[in-house]
Amino acid sequence: MNAPTVVLRYNEELAVKAGGGDFLSDGGAYVVYITEAKYITAKTGSSGLEFSVTTKEGLKANYISVYYAKKSDISGQPGEAIKGGLSCLNAMMGILRAAQMTAVKRGDSFFCPEFEGKTIGLFLQKKLMSKGDGSDSYGFEIKVPFNPIDKKTMREISNNQPAQTIDRMTAGYKDQDDRKSQTHSVSGNQSVGAQTGGFYNDDPGF
Repeated sequence: MNAPTVVLRYNEELAVKAGGGDFLSDGGAYVVYITEAKYITAKTGSSGLEFSVTTKEGLKANYISVYYAKKSDISGQPGEAIKGGLSCLNAMMGILRAAQMTAVKRGDSFFCPEFEGKTIGLFLQKKLMSKGDGSDSYGFEIKVPFNPIDKKTMREISNNQPAQTIDRMTAGYKDQDDRKSQTHSVSGNQSVGAQTGGFYNDDPGF
């Protein structure tokens, strides 16, 4: 009798994810495909880009926002730059070799074609939050973009340094807990981007 052909071997890590949906649930370093890069305006008037991505494992993450300019002044001139978000977008442009960001209209919204359809490395910080009703949720923010091939950040590329930043960040990674009450379990997959670019204040290595 011929031995049976093995089609699939048991993988416990994948098994425990059954029923959990196809959304990203853990922070860390990922190689992602950018499915959408949409221009948005926050309630404060700040301008930003909102990314939807899919990891190479097939997990999705939406509503990842990077704000790059504060509200325009009364004369209509662009608002003050949000340095952290601006650094993040420039790092992404550098890695993707994009000379500029443009806007194209689809329906009632504007999108950035220089980012859409591209593959890039993103170190995502998971942020635990409280919803208005007091229940728990979480979101993701981009902490550092990196080259998906060699894991180098733009600073490492520019200075011809070895790729160390992403491995160092992975080794010391912790979720950021911004919940009002930190005694509840986390649920949901709605992401909210910071309007202040706060994650970039620690100068992680763009």
